[in-house]
Amino acid sequence: MPIVSRGFTLIELMVTIVVVAILAAVGLPSMGNFIAQNRLSGNVNEFIGATMLTRSEAIQRSGAVTICRSVNAETAATPACDTSSSDWGSGWLVYVGTSATTPTATNILARQGPFTSGTIIQAASAATTPTLTFITYVASGTPMPAPPDSFTFSFNSKFPRMVCFSPSGRTSALPAGGTSCPT
Repeated sequence: MPIVSRGFTLIELMVTIVVVAILAAVGLPSMGNFIAQNRLSGNVNEFIGATMLTRSEAIQRSGAVTICRSVNAETAATPACDTSSSDWGSGWLVYVGTSATTPTATNILARQGPFTSGTIIQAASAATTPTLTFITYVASGTPMPAPPDSFTFSFNSKFPRMVCFSPSGRTSALPAGGTSCPT
């Protein structure tokens, strides 16, 4: 009876481990970037959805509906708008009323909690509107005050994406790498 050896030799296992390690070293950084870009695309879509909800509710209700920056949208029983910063990465509220209206449990339509640490959502024309912390849509669907031309989304200051506002208040996202909104 011949002796049949089944299994792998130590050298075969070591070669396999080295090949896997090389592939992982090459692939993992790309995978991290891929995940960050997809997460950022999701954040852009969340923001566009919230502004579309705000606009459509204002038209449907024939009155003012506001989206505002909030730091406690998901954690507080009675969340509030926050004017201390213009980074919308901390979350937002959509509620019935103007910026002078206090959000309450009965007039809040949507809440968005904070995004992943490192996500920055900034009004692109921050020099002219340094603390844009709310946008109110009126019954006609137009925003008051007029929002900046765009918001810029980034993750750790990489992978910038832009969300553009038309004068009528509609929002759209530029493809990755887009740098200017259509006029």
